[in-house]
Amino acid sequence: MSHACLLGYDPGGEHAHGLAMCEMASIEGRWCPQSLLVATASSVREVVAWVEAQTAGARLLAVGLDTLTEWNSGSGGWRPADFWLRNAFPTVRLSVTPPNALFGSMAVNGASFLHLMAPRFQQDGTQITEAHPKVLYHAMTGRKHAWGTDHEFMATWLLQELGLDLPPTVFGPEDHPFDAALSLLPALRGLNSDWTLDLHTLQDARTGGRVTFAGPTHYWWPDPKDQPMEKNHA
Repeated sequence: MSHACLLGYDPGGEHAHGLAMCEMASIEGRWCPQSLLVATASSVREVVAWVEAQTAGARLLAVGLDTLTEWNSGSGGWRPADFWLRNAFPTVRLSVTPPNALFGSMAVNGASFLHLMAPRFQQDGTQITEAHPKVLYHAMTGRKHAWGTDHEFMATWLLQELGLDLPPTVFGPEDHPFDAALSLLPALRGLNSDWTLDLHTLQDARTGGRVTFAGPTHYWWPDPKDQPMEKNHA
């Protein structure tokens, strides 16, 4: 394979599946984005076709997805990661909902994508990480995810995080490509071992057992000491 790629996916509905892809280069032992391509699609079938077309001949190093990459057998399907995020970021805690209450695009299309792409991920040795763009954005900036009113700041910030010199208009008018591109960030940071906190490894007595359905997956998250301070609930 002549080149390598990083993939971000934000499941949605018609014209609302967000996609983002970076071509990558290994520079002094680190994987660095060299370009960014974003798109939207209307179905998982279109998403898979886009990924296969855009990454033909490339190795998929890692993928970040705004979906559940593992489940839990306990009450409400709550996972330790969900409780941790709600406690750590009370301002946006309602963005973290009980997994059993999720429906439609996020949960179903995300799982469908993981199933359909499993052979490719296994072939390439792709590292899979869950992402929560809205909570992650707040965790890293101290600001709420408000694309409609704050898109220029949000886009500029993310491009800086990815190390790309591109105009903020690259994401277009909707937030789906932005969320897909933000899902690239934990994939990139995990790939380079910059983030070592994996929320899937947490334990919480209120939950049941882990239910894995997509092979080994991660939930890379920045170290809390590197995030803006927020008063946590007890």
